[in-house]
Amino acid sequence: MNTREKHLEKCFANFLLKNSLKAEAPFFTLEETGPNCPNSAGLDGPISRSSRFYIMQDYYIRTPDHEESRGPFNISKLLTLGEAGQINENTLYYDEDKEEWMPIALNEELKAQVFPERKQLELKVAEVETTKKKKAAKEAQPEKIEVEELLAAAEGTTEDTKHLKEKEKSFEKAASVASSGIGLMLLLSAVALIMPHFDIVDRVIKEEAYATVANYPFLIIGLFDLVMAIFLFLAVTEVYPLLRARGMLTLGFGLYVGWALNDPILMGCCALGGLGLFWATIAQSYATMLSALLFGVLGHGYLTYQALNDRFAGFFDAVSFKFFNIN
Repeated sequence: MNTREKHLEKCFANFLLKNSLKAEAPFFTLEETGPNCPNSAGLDGPISRSSRFYIMQDYYIRTPDHEESRGPFNISKLLTLGEAGQINENTLYYDEDKEEWMPIALNEELKAQVFPERKQLELKVAEVETTKKKKAAKEAQPEKIEVEELLAAAEGTTEDTKHLKEKEKSFEKAASVASSGIGLMLLLSAVALIMPHFDIVDRVIKEEAYATVANYPFLIIGLFDLVMAIFLFLAVTEVYPLLRARGMLTLGFGLYVGWALNDPILMGCCALGGLGLFWATIAQSYATMLSALLFGVLGHGYLTYQALNDRFAGFFDAVSFKFFNIN
């Protein structure tokens, strides 16, 4: 665009402002020779046909790391893109005068139109956030915490968390002895129930009549206890629900056996064994676990002692079925 056309653009813009005209198109084309522009500083004279000048200039833009451009966009569209965060001051626009891509930041006039008062807004937002933080800090007024207190809180040794840490340690110690302790109980119970059936077990093995084991319910319980004891020695704690039912069975049948044999001590030991077994599967603390294991081992130990001394001779034979016969 030469000097004459630039002067014409300025004159036409002033004309539009004075007459409150709004241009919808981005440019205006003179179809005929126009009049002389007043105050043209020596540029009076006819203007050539089809002289083109821009009232609202459009811009092509692109990012520094992409060659593909977008546009054309007028100032209003660029302002919208700036508010949406899709462009920034480092976005490139095509400068028609220099015929090269330039950052918006280097054009102060364009920058002021596309990013109006952005810095002021950011400062205001920062001031509001700072005020809120100061107010919250003033209201909270947290107490200063020493490094030792922080470490104690992390380790759970403060006055507020000490009991929780102790409870956790107690539970861990209880879990460490639970499997082996309950396994010992069940091993004693298995001996107490299988020993009176030793002759039957010997015959079943020799004659391979394994189905006849179903004739002897207490032998089946003894074999079950033996399998559970092996599982517990292998730390298989998923069998605990079965063992709770097993503990109640010991309590019920044990009391019956003691009553049938007219032996109050036997009844008491069965009660201790059954309750100890059940209690050990639900204990959460080390002290409780030790008490449960003590009761259970004493109860089942006494039953094993009685079985080894033939205290139950003939009793278990009377409690049998005839589902299968040994040839």
